[in-house]
Amino acid sequence: MVGITPVTLDVEWLASAPAQHIINVAESVSIEANDIQKFRAEFPDIDIDLIGSAIHQAWLRKRAFSRWGAPTAFLMTTDGLSQATRPVVANWHAQWITDNIGPNSHVLDLTCGLGFDVAAIARAGHRVTAIELDPEIAALATHNLEPFGVTVQCAEATTFNIPEDVDVIFVDPARRDPKAAKTATGDTVRNFSSRNWSPSWDFVQGLAKSHRVIAKVAPGVDGDTIADWDATFVSVNGDLVEALLTSHGSRARNALLFDQVSEVHTLLTGGSDTNTAELGKYLITPDTSLVRARALSTIAHRCDAGLVNPHIAWLTSNNRAAVESLVADSPRIAQAFDILEVVPFSPKTLKRDIAQYEASAVTIMTRGVQVNVDELRKKIIGKLDKSAPELVVAIYRDDAGNKAIIARRL
Repeated sequence: MVGITPVTLDVEWLASAPAQHIINVAESVSIEANDIQKFRAEFPDIDIDLIGSAIHQAWLRKRAFSRWGAPTAFLMTTDGLSQATRPVVANWHAQWITDNIGPNSHVLDLTCGLGFDVAAIARAGHRVTAIELDPEIAALATHNLEPFGVTVQCAEATTFNIPEDVDVIFVDPARRDPKAAKTATGDTVRNFSSRNWSPSWDFVQGLAKSHRVIAKVAPGVDGDTIADWDATFVSVNGDLVEALLTSHGSRARNALLFDQVSEVHTLLTGGSDTNTAELGKYLITPDTSLVRARALSTIAHRCDAGLVNPHIAWLTSNNRAAVESLVADSPRIAQAFDILEVVPFSPKTLKRDIAQYEASAVTIMTRGVQVNVDELRKKIIGKLDKSAPELVVAIYRDDAGNKAIIARRL
């Protein structure tokens, strides 16, 4: 379905029974942007712009479901959905507050957006004061949060008068400028500089001088920004989705991995170094959350493994039983591969060597080297056999010269 972005949102109308009916109908069928006129014939008394707005909401709901595997009845915007917390993670945020701040806490959400985190926090029994800078988003959030008894105030985070009884402040700084150019999917390009977040990281750090603060930020946040905050890097079904920074901690680094369907999660402690090892029979590529949290020692201890290189976050092991046990975990913390051959990296060598192996597909992975994967794929892949297993080529930087591992997925 093609996204249809209305110029303005009539939130009151979108919340009405006729609009909700149209959204539900549009969600149940494949309505494309050029089908609005045909779709309008079913609702001749409703303005075509309003119908387009309802169809856009249906498209956003489908997009949310494809990402999260869970339905939502929230009203949304494209950018709002892009930064929205996944339900399974929002529930964990709420539980973290219960466990670390206390039950029935007063939580101030300074950047509530569409309200996904607020809903989870309120559902967990906490009292929430929610504010949002954008009037349109605030109106959407007020509708979304009505079942939870939360009314969103339209206010500026940096000038808001914080209630004296607030126990913890939650903030998810906006990392998209709504006035910036859009991508092909309608998303606004992300702003990766913490100085340009809204509110800025300097402001958030200032809040931590007087309050406990929880900050949801981009998972690629740099170490200088994290500084002495605790950081938990969150992965859902192998996708690194956020870093949760909490003030008044001990510089802890953790990896949190979720199975989105079962909501089962694994929390691993990081912050330690891992030794290197001679390349063995198996290659292990950890979930990115473990890499960011420096939690690779968990894999090393379980599998008698070590890094293939001090600067490369891939590991190697000779312990097949331990490696098989590792990849059977749910949620999975790593992938593993049976090494067939190791060769110096060059397209010519690779083309010759992988021709010896039947493959239905060739997956190329890189670490620490600059490789145009699409161009390399054209140069090295020959005839494929649909009945054969996948072949994996893992290219990495090595002190003795870049290497290529030819392997099968374990």
